[in-house]
Amino acid sequence: MRTRTTLDVAAFLLGTLLSLAALQVRAAAIPGLLGRADLAAGEVDLSTIEWETNDDQPFIGDPNAPKGGTFRSWLAAYPLTFRLVGPDSNDGFAAWNRSQTTDFTLVRMHPTTDEYIPCLATHWKVMDDQRTIYYQLDPDARWSDGKPITAEDFVFALEMLSSEYIIDPFWNTYVDETYESVRALGPHTLEVVGKNPSWRPLYDLNLFPLPKHVHELNDEWIRKNNLEPAVGVGPYVISETVNGQKVVFSKIEDWWGADKRYFQGLYNVDRIELMVISDPDRAFDFFQKGEIDFYLVGSAKKWATGLDVRVLENGWAKKKRIFVEYPQGMQGIAFNLTKPIFQNKDFRKAVQYAFDFHGLNHNLMYDAYYRKVSAFEGTEYENTDLAPYGFDPKKCREHLAAAGYTTRGSDGIFVDESGRRASFTLVYGSRAWSAFFTVMKQTWEKLGIDVELSLLEPGTAFQRGLEREYEALLMSRATGYYPAPHQYFHSDFLSSTNNNNIWAFGSAVTDSLIDVYRYDMSKEHRLDAMHRLDAIIQDEAFYLPLFQAPYIRLAYFDYVGFPEFYVPKRFQQIEEWQVFWVDEERRAEVRAAMDRGEAWPVDEAVDADPYGVKDAVERAMVEGER
Repeated sequence: MRTRTTLDVAAFLLGTLLSLAALQVRAAAIPGLLGRADLAAGEVDLSTIEWETNDDQPFIGDPNAPKGGTFRSWLAAYPLTFRLVGPDSNDGFAAWNRSQTTDFTLVRMHPTTDEYIPCLATHWKVMDDQRTIYYQLDPDARWSDGKPITAEDFVFALEMLSSEYIIDPFWNTYVDETYESVRALGPHTLEVVGKNPSWRPLYDLNLFPLPKHVHELNDEWIRKNNLEPAVGVGPYVISETVNGQKVVFSKIEDWWGADKRYFQGLYNVDRIELMVISDPDRAFDFFQKGEIDFYLVGSAKKWATGLDVRVLENGWAKKKRIFVEYPQGMQGIAFNLTKPIFQNKDFRKAVQYAFDFHGLNHNLMYDAYYRKVSAFEGTEYENTDLAPYGFDPKKCREHLAAAGYTTRGSDGIFVDESGRRASFTLVYGSRAWSAFFTVMKQTWEKLGIDVELSLLEPGTAFQRGLEREYEALLMSRATGYYPAPHQYFHSDFLSSTNNNNIWAFGSAVTDSLIDVYRYDMSKEHRLDAMHRLDAIIQDEAFYLPLFQAPYIRLAYFDYVGFPEFYVPKRFQQIEEWQVFWVDEERRAEVRAAMDRGEAWPVDEAVDADPYGVKDAVERAMVEGER
């Protein structure tokens, strides 16, 4: 058994989490609007259905959280687009954008109990065929422009996501392979039928709506909607933008979901200001000046040595390491299989054996992290029999020789018979990684591999990955409760770019394993297929996993508040579950104390472990894992 942890990184594609196996909903009688009166003539009679709901789970946030105020944070790059789908719609801004739009699905997964709870649907029923679901929509739900959300908006979502006009191969393929049909049986009654029976139907057939009254699908759709703020479902709308500088969200007055049980204690602030600050160190300078309220500390060095600053030492701000538990996304270096040098498997393995994880973790990372191994880390689908390649100069040279690199040039770099050097360019999008990659480069050079480091603006680096315009790339992807191997490893995406198969990998064998995971009703078969897929991915060596950690590290001002448990158990991103609040009166007191130089008591309790994750990790360390 290995420690299951993750490096704090951003980005998440779909925003729905957690497990069908944990579902324990109770049957409920539905008000009269669910009977025949809500059905179109001649449609399915739903009046006899024993509907299900789940309204007795704990609050996700603190229902007594104060409301109002402005929360100020930052983005590494100005949004490439405000569109929800299509080219460049999964950049660093996307998590904030989705939090007001596509994160509002028919049902949600409770981020602490792992049970399904109402979102845009108040009730649901999975039929015996495991591919037909009926949903009853919340009649209170409104778009941000005030228009009601109806079943027709879900029907339109399927039409739009499958349209060639959005230029989005991922969504085109996803809806084509997932949905047989989506039908409106009335203004608030929806029938969703999947292409195949599913072992997790509420997870797979959990659609979000798109506003039919807003979008006109044609050749101009991409251009017209590129920087047009989305009409969303959530409590905020983009109210102000300054190109290259900031994006502002403002609270919708009388938002329809304010009093719903599972939205209470969330979305507490009235205004969210996101400044564009390309350099994390510069962003921390803004934090010290009190110009942003919250700073996610991604650097182990900064956490260990760089937080001895005035605002923290004087108690005006706090630092917390909050232990959370969630499946691990992929985070590491991708090798592009369309580039000649990485088409050689032995060369890819040579680079794997040249990675000195333990030396880097100890010398640069203050032993803060654990090594990632599996592509499905932290889930039951990871192959726990896999061991990391390990730092092995001898095996590195053996694989270099097998790849044809047998002679060292005058500069110490290996060359093949044609004089081609063992050399590639590594693209990354954050200056925080520069010292790390510089040391890696030095190690690789000693082993005869030349690496040119290319630091790009974060959005540009991300786009290079989607377009496969790179040789090696630092990449990071968040994940849901279940792994999503289809979008990352299936050959469906080989002939196109702007999708998550950034390495251009796929074969008939791995496609068949992915399809077993997607469609086979036997859990034993699914586990076997995914464990085999995991082993193949490691053996093909196009993904070099890096670090993970079981916590998030925050620095935030005293006027930013959190519930007693800080964040939900399955927490990954501040945008995803907005349980924080801002006390403006307290802000004024903090600002006055800063102006006077008046020190406050320091909160010495740095670690918070509300779910016992730290204890589990430390037990694993004692047992000698990784």
